[in-house]
Amino acid sequence: MENNEKKYNVSISLNEFKVLKYIYEHSNDARRLAESEVSIPDMEKIQIGSSISWLESKNLISVYRKEESYFSLSEEGSEFLKAGLPEEKIYEHCASKGSFLIGELAEHFGEKDLRVALAQLSKYGIKPDHGKIAFERNEDIEKDILNKKIFLENLSKGNEVRDKEMLERFKKRSGVIIEKKRTVREISITPSGVEALSQYSESGQIEEITSGIISSGVWKEKKFRDYDLTSQVESRTGSFLHPLTLLTSEIKKIFVGMGFTEMPGHYIEYSGWNMDALFIPQDHPARDMQDTFFLKSQKKPVFEHPEVLKILKKVHESGIKGYRGWEYEWSEAKAMDLLLRTHTTVSTIRYLYEHPEPPVAVFSVDKVFRHESVDWKHLAELNQIEGAYYGKDANLSTLKWLMTEFYGRLGFSKLKFIPSYYPYTEPSMDVVAYLDGKEVELGGSGVFRPEVTEPLGLKGRVIAWGLGLERLAMLYYGLDDVRKIYQSDIEWLRTYSVVNH
Repeated sequence: MENNEKKYNVSISLNEFKVLKYIYEHSNDARRLAESEVSIPDMEKIQIGSSISWLESKNLISVYRKEESYFSLSEEGSEFLKAGLPEEKIYEHCASKGSFLIGELAEHFGEKDLRVALAQLSKYGIKPDHGKIAFERNEDIEKDILNKKIFLENLSKGNEVRDKEMLERFKKRSGVIIEKKRTVREISITPSGVEALSQYSESGQIEEITSGIISSGVWKEKKFRDYDLTSQVESRTGSFLHPLTLLTSEIKKIFVGMGFTEMPGHYIEYSGWNMDALFIPQDHPARDMQDTFFLKSQKKPVFEHPEVLKILKKVHESGIKGYRGWEYEWSEAKAMDLLLRTHTTVSTIRYLYEHPEPPVAVFSVDKVFRHESVDWKHLAELNQIEGAYYGKDANLSTLKWLMTEFYGRLGFSKLKFIPSYYPYTEPSMDVVAYLDGKEVELGGSGVFRPEVTEPLGLKGRVIAWGLGLERLAMLYYGLDDVRKIYQSDIEWLRTYSVVNH
């Protein structure tokens, strides 16, 4: 869009002068100059771009903006460039060895890479036959692979795409290259800019005060550049809370408003507290490396309340009155294994052991760690919301009332409670809310088993519920991928809002 030209006296910097001079010398009334064409030996691109913006704000140049497409490598494309294209890896692996079973290749390279490679190699007549695939050296394949790598290398460096045929081929391969949009600027000098050039003296003004200028006395002989009070200043937005911080604050207010106290906790825990104290047997699948991050450490923190270890041994091996326990040989060594806590309930049970007189109502919103495969709804590091009540009137009805009140204050008015299973609560329930006519699971809950509470001296029942903060944030902010919460998308962070269900 062309600027409305105004003539007035302005001050320009040395960099602005250099850019203005270059534009004057390389453009004319019939031809605008592309910003990418501006090349000044002692100036970087970012300095040139900044100078163009300032010159535009001072009406010394006219700027025309247009949007254009460009291509870059996706994360998968970058990995192909680094580790090799699927067809390249399988071709090199097989070409010198004759034939291979498809099953062997799938096991070695993975189903996805094999599928992509076979699709590409089939263009050269290489196809599976009776579960096998045969290879021979082929110059055309090798030349094609080399051209693909050169194309991806050029894209990674931001070079202009010249091989249009290769571009079309990769556009048909899902997920290798990404088409993006950018705004480019074309510029020309205005009459005011020409006047500013004629009035500027390259050697006669000081732009920046340094200790050398002061000590040498040069400042006495030269003119200082005028301070331009008419220069436009970029507007800045104020600070704002991250959406997770805002949601956490709201949740804490709800708990405090219901009479709950926030409890402390530790990221690193002993298995004894994290698992055994909750009556999870030492051979339970949840303890496997697939689910838990264990730590290797020669120096371990002090186990709070060592007397608890004797209690845990007894309850695991022989149970309590009316409950026979797990009937196996409990290992103190396993209880002393260090791990990153898998839930915040470990903080609840320790807090209640240290505060055995009811009533006690506690909560926490804090990090837990799971050995999960990260995807659209799972994270390896996440935040868990936990609420627990210990008292003589703690029962299933009280739990339902508390959850109805808690989730109601979060904006979920219609709930359903479904029987479920958790290793340390009985009975257990999952909480389901109705959103836009669909059922959405919010979290779990239950009444602590007697094997958890009685051995630790708790004289009443304990009820508790929990949910994932990030999962809740997805519902609150209308996200379809939990990972988006942690992406540094400044525009979204500035404009996010709560979805009205």
